[in-house]
Amino acid sequence: MLFPVYQLNIAGSEWFIIIIVIVIFIFPTKITGFSKSIGRLIGEYEKARTKITSQKDMLISNPSPKSIKHEYRGPAVRRPISSEREKLELIARSLNIESENLPDDDLRAKISIKLRESDDSGDH
Repeated sequence: MLFPVYQLNIAGSEWFIIIIVIVIFIFPTKITGFSKSIGRLIGEYEKARTKITSQKDMLISNPSPKSIKHEYRGPAVRRPISSEREKLELIARSLNIESENLPDDDLRAKISIKLRESDDSGDH
């Protein structure tokens, strides 16, 4: 054999490093321009993010009258509710409705009436 055969065992990451080194040596001016444009892009992103955050904070600090009007008035639930009946009884207790010996449909109707009454009295 006149010329010995050598195999290059170069994997994907090694090719990536070789290409990066070649690009750095061949195109140094383009890399500086590219890095400047990336820096400008990051600066614009930070400005926009700061502006959006300040607008969000302004909206949250000045809530609209509608959001104040509709506060949660439901029962305080401290554990998982296992059945529909238990949920109805919990809501009925929070609205001071007698729920004993009432079928589910009647209890739903009473809860609905009570909630409509409280909404009507709160609007005026």
